[in-house]
Amino acid sequence: MCYFVEINLPRKQLEQRFDVPMPHDPRYMPGYFINAFSRPYLPVITNHDPDKIQPFTWGLIPFWVKDAKTAEKIGNSTYNARAETIWEKPSFRDPARHKRCLVLAHGFYEYYTAPGRKIPFYIRRKDNQPFAFAGLFDKWTNPDTGEVISAVSIITTQANALLEKIHNSKKRMPVILSEVTEKEWINDNLSSYGLKEMLRPSDPGELEAWSVSKQIRSPQDSPDDKSVLTPEEYPETANLLKQ
Repeated sequence: MCYFVEINLPRKQLEQRFDVPMPHDPRYMPGYFINAFSRPYLPVITNHDPDKIQPFTWGLIPFWVKDAKTAEKIGNSTYNARAETIWEKPSFRDPARHKRCLVLAHGFYEYYTAPGRKIPFYIRRKDNQPFAFAGLFDKWTNPDTGEVISAVSIITTQANALLEKIHNSKKRMPVILSEVTEKEWINDNLSSYGLKEMLRPSDPGELEAWSVSKQIRSPQDSPDDKSVLTPEEYPETANLLKQ
């Protein structure tokens, strides 16, 4: 699964990489460790509005939800969407067909399960460039306040050879789109078959990873603290990625 990402990217860098403007919005806060469970805003490009980058809440809320209590419950369970089931699940089937987006990032974290503890790894592209996860979005209107919440889920798929070693308990990874498939994913004219073909594990040779401190999830950690990326070795994983 994918609950922790690194998006320490200023607006200008995002604009240059994805070739669309990002209007200033104080809700977007770059960070080295962004936690889904805090319901942060992530930078996205949608198929409905592909000419700009916007901040959307992490945790999709379907448009058909009737009340705020249900919206909160569903939003806390939709940080990820499994590629294999998005076409059937009630929360995702309409977005899969009509509301797709790019979720912009620079890296992400997954956990290796060792006896008695979990060891965090940081993963990014070998060329150290920003990239896009395949995402789904929806817009929900709070019937009590009229507030419109735009929210997103990151799609996950089976792990590639690298992530199988790291995320050894679930063997899942987020769908990382190539620069070619980024535009295709938000193309309204693509068939369902074409869309499904994109939701595959990425080439492990394009990624690099290393273990980091177990303290990254502690409440006192600041999202703009670069030290969370500092490599830290563990006996259980010393040769994990050399095999």
